Amino acid sequence: MDRDLRHALPNALIPSITVLGLTLGDLLYGAVLTETVFAWPGMGAYVVKSIQSLDFPAVMGFAILVSFIYVLLNMTIDLLYRLIDPRIGEVN
Repeated sequence: MDRDLRHALPNALIPSITVLGLTLGDLLYGAVLTETVFAWPGMGAYVVKSIQSLDFPAVMGFAILVSFIYVLLNMTIDLLYRLIDPRIGEVN
């Protein structure tokens, strides 16, 4: 049993990590909707107020911050791929 898991688990982890990473990225933009609906204070509520008051630098700052975090998440996922399966990223 242990031998089977050693071979199957890395192959099963790669798509799972992909979905998890993309879901975490979607949660960043989902915070705007959640904070608006439930009237919670936070960055999402701040962005909605900034959009309503036409505060473009605040909206652009939020978009840049969330985009940067999304890129870091994707980079982390790619690095995890390399840790799980060293063959990924090899040059033939």
